[in-house]
Amino acid sequence: MPAVHGSTLQSQLNSLLVAGGYWGLAPDWVPRTGYARDRDTLITVLAALRRLVQNETARLRRGRTHAH
Repeated sequence: MPAVHGSTLQSQLNSLLVAGGYWGLAPDWVPRTGYARDRDTLITVLAALRRLVQNETARLRRGRTHAH
């Protein structure tokens, strides 16, 4: 994966989720129902996903090719 600016990765992730594209990427064993739908939970999940993207971007900037 080439190094991409964090905000670009974040916007790509955001676009994917808004378009409903997540389920096309998830394995069949991931449950499609039963998730909390309240706003606070969704905000917490979105913040966690953004942190993951930021951490991955930082890892790529440091030149690490695999997670430890």
